[in-house]
Amino acid sequence: MIHVITAENRHLYEPQILEHHRLRHEFYIDERKWDGIESRDGGEYDQFDNEDTVYCLSLENGRVLGGTRFYPTVKPHLLSSVWPVLADVRGIPVGPDILEWTRLFCVKERREGRYGGAVLGEIFAGSLDYCLENGVSSVTVVFEAWWLPRLQQHGWSMKPLGLPNLIKNEWWVAVQIPINHAMVASTKAFYGLEGPVLTQQGLSRPTTRKVA
Repeated sequence: MIHVITAENRHLYEPQILEHHRLRHEFYIDERKWDGIESRDGGEYDQFDNEDTVYCLSLENGRVLGGTRFYPTVKPHLLSSVWPVLADVRGIPVGPDILEWTRLFCVKERREGRYGGAVLGEIFAGSLDYCLENGVSSVTVVFEAWWLPRLQQHGWSMKPLGLPNLIKNEWWVAVQIPINHAMVASTKAFYGLEGPVLTQQGLSRPTTRKVA
């Protein structure tokens, strides 16, 4: 299951949050050799890990298998603060119903096949379900350009916000992705997922609105 963790229910998941930071260190710093991000107590952190962050973690018997995070665009965020050049054509989308989506990862032993396997599929599907249940109309994402055709296979519609930019020998892009029921259904179908994949233990019932 994908567990939603916010400031409200974080006390229920303190060991998993620490483990998730350690796994992010393994993925982004050890494997991918990213620099310019903070390594602290064996974990990877940046300025967008704070009380405003929403984490969606894949847990199996309490063990973290992967995860991702969301951050409000109405506050300084990764695209606006670090990579605004990637949105130099259409600008940076900002609004209470727009979130930034970053730090997607899966543990090495559960990455399967060309598209990452069931754990990654559940993270995608659970994250989209979270957005739908909380009235999020779209998300912004900064990623390597090779993600574009891969995510199009999931049935996603993506609007580039600027031209690709060469960053440390890889082409990166920023996109805005509208959230709707059709893309959730196509994502679950792509990975062969059935039934609910999201739990919001310890959270007040979200204020939802219909998203087309």
